[in-house]
Amino acid sequence: MPALRLAVDARDLLTDRRGIGTYVRALLTRLAQRDDVALTLLVRDWFAPRLTPRFRAALGVDGGTRSVRCASRIPRDADVVWHPWNGTFFTTDRPAVATIHDVIPFALPDSDAARRASQQAPFLRTAATARTIVCDSAHTAGDVKRYLGVDAARLRTVALGVDPMFSTGDRAALPAPLRGRRYVLYVGAHDPHKNTALLAAAWSLAFPAGDVALVFTRPSPFACEAIVCENAPAATLVALYRGAEIVAVPSLYEGFGLPVLEAMACGAPVLAARATALPEVGGAAAAYVDDPRSVESWQHALRGLAADPQRRAALAGAGPPRAATFTWDACAERTLTVLREAAAPSSKATT
Repeated sequence: MPALRLAVDARDLLTDRRGIGTYVRALLTRLAQRDDVALTLLVRDWFAPRLTPRFRAALGVDGGTRSVRCASRIPRDADVVWHPWNGTFFTTDRPAVATIHDVIPFALPDSDAARRASQQAPFLRTAATARTIVCDSAHTAGDVKRYLGVDAARLRTVALGVDPMFSTGDRAALPAPLRGRRYVLYVGAHDPHKNTALLAAAWSLAFPAGDVALVFTRPSPFACEAIVCENAPAATLVALYRGAEIVAVPSLYEGFGLPVLEAMACGAPVLAARATALPEVGGAAAAYVDDPRSVESWQHALRGLAADPQRRAALAGAGPPRAATFTWDACAERTLTVLREAAAPSSKATT
């Protein structure tokens, strides 16, 4: 089989620390190791080739015959172009595949018309030009059909994976202030749809004596009492998951929910909003809050789970087997199949 000549929008490959960046790096690291894929990483630099060594190193390609290069333009001989950053940011006459992780700009639109139009534009471009659209979850696929009017025949659902470093084990890397302490952990940003202001309010009501701490991995504009473990190294993040009394995922909207998967892999009890794609990921291995917009519901759920060691132990035991069904290897393999299908001459264009 000839190598698939794949051009990828790699604009934020080295800098994006969100879940989307984790996804792109995980898949490109695996595709870069294959001899049946020739990767061209598209970057915004007029002299892109000088960046090739840096990108090859980031993807673990130190040499050999594997083909990985940087370019500022799509090669004329590209078989397919992949847009992995939640929409399409440029057009091409080559067959195109785009990954849509969520449709937050439509489900929770910005009140400012100009920002709303800017946020929605990449999704509308995807709907108009992509031959195939990869979705992280069945929920996201349903929302792509609902909000963008895309026919189901153009959609492929490919679940994300979890890095093997997220696993059960010791907590040696746990920050000193948390050793011997009980805490609720939240991992991620504080965008409005993440619902962390409500989580902080519920935590303060659930544990007014401060017997259970609240830990964030990024500074918060509220909850000054929270302990912030910012820019934690990988080993520290793993230890934070392993040591958590509860990992809370209060999001009102998630296209997948990587923290649920990472926490389960580490054997941490997960308490998540019963919203959007989160139950798809957690299944029966997580506990849920049925009314995620209710402070009282979160207060009672946090307090109840913290007071129930048997329930926490059951969730901790169910998490790793559930997480083991999600791997980046499988995600990369299924995504490569989608890319090959889109590149096939018999594949029908949609524009």
